[in-house]
Amino acid sequence: MERIRFDHEYDDITNRAAANGRLPAINVTEAVMERISRGAAVGRKGRGAFMRPVMKRTTAFSGALMLLLLLSVSAYAASQYIEIRNAAGEIKVQTIDAITPQPGSAERAENEAYNNYLYKAQNFAKPGEVVAFYVKGKEDQALYTYKEKPLGTYAAFKQEANRTGAQLLPQKLSGYSFVSGKVAPYLPSTDADKQTAAYKQVLSELMEQAAAGTNGQKLFMKAVPWSKPGSVSGLYTKGKYKSELSKYSLAGGQLSITLPSYHNAEKIKVEGTEVIYSKASISEKFSFHYAQWYDEREDSMYMLTDRGNKTLTKAELLALAGEWIKVLK
Repeated sequence: MERIRFDHEYDDITNRAAANGRLPAINVTEAVMERISRGAAVGRKGRGAFMRPVMKRTTAFSGALMLLLLLSVSAYAASQYIEIRNAAGEIKVQTIDAITPQPGSAERAENEAYNNYLYKAQNFAKPGEVVAFYVKGKEDQALYTYKEKPLGTYAAFKQEANRTGAQLLPQKLSGYSFVSGKVAPYLPSTDADKQTAAYKQVLSELMEQAAAGTNGQKLFMKAVPWSKPGSVSGLYTKGKYKSELSKYSLAGGQLSITLPSYHNAEKIKVEGTEVIYSKASISEKFSFHYAQWYDEREDSMYMLTDRGNKTLTKAELLALAGEWIKVLK
């Protein structure tokens, strides 16, 4: 089984606080989904050291989510971690200790180098585009990244979902109305992916570019078409309340999530489904919460976040999660 590791998006967020104790606004869902996408692309089994680093960039709630399936400091002993298993008893999601590369270490240098190349590939991509890139002098493999493209109408969201076969989320739910959505691609990353004709063709073309490169150029990129979805999300509003539901595929893999010290989590049964309720307390003035659950039929994880100016209570967030669980079954 392929394994995916996600380091937490907020490892250094407390260092970004201003003197008055305020933190920049963070878009949790976007941060987490972005992290998941990056982790799937570079963190699976079979990658070399250069491919394992993950970015420490904090965005205005991006991939923030990193799928925060976290250690519950209050509900569990310090040595216990949260696990989600499928019907066969296999671990599908588990938490692991956070490991931060030391300044000046080889791993830290590899992280910084990878982030630099990924940043350039992101700048090269157009919104909604997948870019494959190859770094000369590293392993002979293609890496992939995607530039997000928000879909501002339900019609546009439906069209993209239909094009890719992604799950079409409803336009309304429990008084909430659809505002915008996103459909992101599956990025080739597994050993099986690397054996496909499409992957080999892209890698061959990138290596040909590298062979013809001059002036010490190390990074080579090309846009590639995509049609297989890896994640889908929808932002909904109800008066002053906002929430976002995100779904991402585990693609047969096992998800491992690192644990920052400022998160608490607990498992709660909602509509017969194990839901992980998590709350992150970044500072006295800033915290957020969200709910996550695993769908074995889809082999996917769902995450529900609260993003409005008027926040939901824990009970309200879990009740909304229950509505989603019933609709998605």
